[in-house]
Amino acid sequence: MSANELYRVEVRVQSGQKRYYLVREVNTDAKKFAATRLIKSGTKPTRAEITRCTGLYGFDLEMKCLAKVVKFRAKKYSFEKFADDNEYFELERFRYLVGLLARRTTGQDMVAYISEIARLANVEFTPAEITRMLSSGEIPRGKLLSGVNVVQNLKNAYQTRAKKEHLTSGRVMKIRSVLLQNLDITPFSPEDNRILTGLISSFNEKIKEKYHPFEQCVLFYEKFMESFPSEVLLAAEIYSRMTTGFGYPVIIGKWEDIIGWVKEQNTVLELEVRHSFSEMTKGKTGVRQKQLDFFE
Repeated sequence: MSANELYRVEVRVQSGQKRYYLVREVNTDAKKFAATRLIKSGTKPTRAEITRCTGLYGFDLEMKCLAKVVKFRAKKYSFEKFADDNEYFELERFRYLVGLLARRTTGQDMVAYISEIARLANVEFTPAEITRMLSSGEIPRGKLLSGVNVVQNLKNAYQTRAKKEHLTSGRVMKIRSVLLQNLDITPFSPEDNRILTGLISSFNEKIKEKYHPFEQCVLFYEKFMESFPSEVLLAAEIYSRMTTGFGYPVIIGKWEDIIGWVKEQNTVLELEVRHSFSEMTKGKTGVRQKQLDFFE
């Protein structure tokens, strides 16, 4: 994250004097949220002064914007099953921090995801084994071909993801065909297709009705697994695509476990944001005193 790119300086005239404010704006849900901090009066701040002010005050401004965005989004949606305001505050805080740090689709994330999801199908590969196999073609000793195919298929499915995907029966079937490549496939029956279409239709309708998207992803996953208990890889891939697409790249699990994990992640992510601003002021302790006089 380049903090300087997120901030601008705005000049306002008050009592005949120019006053310069550091401004952080966030645009989301067709609304604008902003936080400001007075950094200088009189003469225009230099680039160096702006950078130092961003390092000193940027984190506080970021947290003010976060609070405004989170409060708005937490109250924007209806809830079908889980209605704890504090839990949705944590989910929206997580969404904001993840978006700020842009941690979504790195290679490390992909490998960790494949290792985690493969275990749902009783396929055990460590992230290190997956990395070696995908980079060099080296198959870890003692691994079955079926397990290798599961890992390869998960990688292929992961790499076909788009930033925004609308959930349809056709898309689900395409994902399924990728996940089951070179594995035993039992075609969906007409009844299976009817059930799947109903689940997807209900999900999309709830999203249109402004039910919370993450809650709907969790409920869809639960209903899908109830209807298709053998489709563990497909269920996991759909869940991951949907949650990531809505801005919540969150683990699979029971609701209370998910919320606990999100809270832990929020602590880590917030520290990373704070660190990114503190890095901007390192090595500047020798700045002349007159450069510090404008901080108010």
